[in-house]
Amino acid sequence: MTKILRNNIRILMAKNDIDSITELERRSGISRQVLDRFIKGKTQRLDFDTVIKLCDVFNCEVGDLIYVDKDDHK
Repeated sequence: MTKILRNNIRILMAKNDIDSITELERRSGISRQVLDRFIKGKTQRLDFDTVIKLCDVFNCEVGDLIYVDKDDHK
């Protein structure tokens, strides 16, 4: 069993009344391309600046944004 890094961006967007990736891009200053990859779990590396910006937008801690999960598909 392997582990995979997951995120709660969609949940945090809903809790913060952010209706679209475009709105999140505007509030965070993070490019849409980076946000799309992060949300879809396609990111190969975490950029600390990106994580900090998202935590600032959502007023949350890193553990609220990302977490490690079991990947039962492998």
